[in-house]
Amino acid sequence: MKPEASTAAAAWRIAADVAIYRLRKREAGNLVTSLTLAAALGLLWGDVLTRALFGALLNVFVYLVNDCFDVAIDLKAPGRDNARTRYLAANLPVAWGVCGALGLGLAFLGALHSTGLLITAVVNAVVIVAYSGALKHRPGADLVAMGAWGVSMAMVGFPLGSRTGWVFAGLLGLLCMVTEAVQVLRDEPSDRAAGVRTTAVVWGARATSRLAKVLLLGAALYAALMLHPVGAALALGVFVPMRPERASQSWDALRVLFGATWLTLLALHMAHR
Repeated sequence: MKPEASTAAAAWRIAADVAIYRLRKREAGNLVTSLTLAAALGLLWGDVLTRALFGALLNVFVYLVNDCFDVAIDLKAPGRDNARTRYLAANLPVAWGVCGALGLGLAFLGALHSTGLLITAVVNAVVIVAYSGALKHRPGADLVAMGAWGVSMAMVGFPLGSRTGWVFAGLLGLLCMVTEAVQVLRDEPSDRAAGVRTTAVVWGARATSRLAKVLLLGAALYAALMLHPVGAALALGVFVPMRPERASQSWDALRVLFGATWLTLLALHMAHR
């Protein structure tokens, strides 16, 4: 096999691996929220389809950037030293090249579409590099950075001049802080073993669980005041157990609650549009 063919094959495998892995972990839900938001705002279907393509590429980009930053840690973490991680580590220069190509592609597609999507591409690149390179290893900052990431990913779903779009994006930012708290609880044992200083590792599981519930109540209050009283239903999430040994199940339960509330709020907005 020619070197360039081998490099191209590695690039395709790396991109496919990250997409399949994240889909299996159900971690690309932001694309659904962005597109349902776009539809609820009444964007033309051609516009929605372009945003769908942009959002799909953006998800591969941000998750691959995160994996490239984390590959050395993942190789040491219990349960993460798998074939996908080892392949990424063995082909890390190619993986960074894929990141660069995706970043340029997103900037090009964004510029062709609108200034708003171009800004979205740039903002997401800055946020994911800051989060993956530094902030995810700093307690408290990891949750704030994930909130910023939630807002920046939601920007895919609306023209940046839309006030309603920003209000919904704000809710997603708050909910992303909650899910990040649950995820660091889930990963606390492996993160501690790998020496990663997340909120759960440094502040402890009990404090992180309490913080997640406070953030959840804040999101419920925001949704009720800024969108519709039915948003208060998010407060039901405080009854979901948040312990490291149950964090995976809690994460799934919260996503069902968040998704149902999100779709209800969008439907109510459409009914009164």
